[in-house]
Amino acid sequence: MTWLRVLGKALISIGVGVLLFVAWTLWGTGIYTAQQQNRLEDEFAEQPPIAAEQDPISGFTGPSEEYRPSAGDPVFALEVPEAGVRSMVVQGVETEELRLGPGHYPDCRATFEKPLCTNEEEVWPGEQGRVIVSGHRTTYGREFWDLDKLENGDEIVARTKWGIIRYEVTETRIVDDQARDIAIADPPGDKAEIVLTTCHPKYSAAERLIVFGEMVRT
Repeated sequence: MTWLRVLGKALISIGVGVLLFVAWTLWGTGIYTAQQQNRLEDEFAEQPPIAAEQDPISGFTGPSEEYRPSAGDPVFALEVPEAGVRSMVVQGVETEELRLGPGHYPDCRATFEKPLCTNEEEVWPGEQGRVIVSGHRTTYGREFWDLDKLENGDEIVARTKWGIIRYEVTETRIVDDQARDIAIADPPGDKAEIVLTTCHPKYSAAERLIVFGEMVRT
């Protein structure tokens, strides 16, 4: 019957459209992120070195207080060999920033608004406190796809303009994304840490996978 043929063609067209959308979401977005990562690497390479400043109380070092990058600026290179991560980290964790690559949680100031910023003082690699980095797991380069493979002792490296800072994984947690039952920005005493966060499980945002690392040397 004619109406059955029309319906069949319509369903086929819808099915093809859905498949194309899924393909773009899973793989096409990665092309965009790869192009942006190349641009960010070039921009980062052109940035001048930044003199490290030592905190007189904690003894840890980081950039000067004048270091205030804008949203989307490349701020350091992140390497996690055991998870296959080698990405430029950008400032900010809004949707647009995370399409460029993993994002560094900023403090809440004029250009960054809640809930995608922290009330705590912004922490950079090498400083006392927690450096927080969030990234995609299934789209836009899926840099954190294998983050669940990390084990205690695995290395996390932050290559900044003020030095190379190395961390070792100390703990992995899975928390309910709705409950948000862990305040990852809370200062961890006298430690210098890095925290990597992403969605869990893969293809779902029901939970958060959180990996903690403690600085071992600069």
